[in-house]
Amino acid sequence: MKKQLLLIGLAALLFSCSSPLDKKFNEDTAEEDIKAIKSEIDSTELKLLAGSMFRLKLQDKKLEDMTYAEILEDGKKWKAEQEKIEAEQKALAEKAAKEEAERIKRLNQAVMVSCFEKGYTEVDYQDYITYKFVIQNKSEKNIRAIKGGITFTNLFDEEIKSLNFVYDQPIPAGQEVNWNATTDYNQFMDEDQALKNKDLKDLKVVWKPEKIIFEDGTTLE
Repeated sequence: MKKQLLLIGLAALLFSCSSPLDKKFNEDTAEEDIKAIKSEIDSTELKLLAGSMFRLKLQDKKLEDMTYAEILEDGKKWKAEQEKIEAEQKALAEKAAKEEAERIKRLNQAVMVSCFEKGYTEVDYQDYITYKFVIQNKSEKNIRAIKGGITFTNLFDEEIKSLNFVYDQPIPAGQEVNWNATTDYNQFMDEDQALKNKDLKDLKVVWKPEKIIFEDGTTLE
């Protein structure tokens, strides 16, 4: 019985050692080795093995000192590390996006800007796109100046043109003011042509506040 168990153990050992994954990497036989390994691992691991061989080569690692199993294990560890980094990056980006959304929300609760008229004019051989904005101070403090951006998009939220928006005149608390503004029109720029030719009803106006300066010297940004 003991002899039979010993033979079974030796057979299992020989079988395990005969796996093509246990072979040392050899560039001359690598193609044949990979063909043999295909029956041992699934397609995902096979791609990982091939990728690990390529990556280690670029890192000047001596593959001849490693078995295919060791190369694959190195790939699994590398993949796990990359997935951890990607998860941390994703969490960081989500945190930053949430903070930015909360910041914009706070600013929008203090001031709102909208465009209620858009046109076109020529003055002294210079062409302009004209705008009429309404600015609402929703806060309980007088505003000294505001800075932000206005983006015009089509009805599918595709950006047409963005403008820097700076208004540095007082706005009393709870009040609204109208402001007429212009930008240069360049007939050779597609964004200018698109903005000029579209009616305001066919556009979306997106207000993104950046900073508010109040008359008492405090700021919100």
